[in-house]
Amino acid sequence: MGYLEIMKKTKLHIDHNYDFDLFGITSSAKFYKLAWAINSLLDIRLIKLDDYLIEGSDDLNLAFLNYSFEEDNCLFHLFKNKSPDNENKYLVPEMPHFDYILKFNGTFQSFAIEEVLKVLREVEYIEYIAPIPLGKIKSKDNFLT
Repeated sequence: MGYLEIMKKTKLHIDHNYDFDLFGITSSAKFYKLAWAINSLLDIRLIKLDDYLIEGSDDLNLAFLNYSFEEDNCLFHLFKNKSPDNENKYLVPEMPHFDYILKFNGTFQSFAIEEVLKVLREVEYIEYIAPIPLGKIKSKDNFLT
């Protein structure tokens, strides 16, 4: 038996802190119109950022359009779920039926996330919005920054 045959492999397991909520949004509106409508209803200011980059399964960087708003205790991040560079690449590939993904951290003006979700359901361009259970998707690491 050689030295290499008896070496044991050790795997490194990293437990990430997923202290955010994700919501899937179905909307036929243009991205900027949806951001504007959310801004108007929640009285926030989502600002367009540079493309959000993640490493895809084929070692290519994938870019996703996104808007962000940050205040003392909260962060809203609105992403387009489909990459503009590749029609078949999604930020949350398990849920390609969602057009947009909203990531929310913290508390917003002392409202619980359930209250924010209730208000977001009133946005005229949102046809459907639903929580995405983090335990059910493998792609949640795409949202770690």
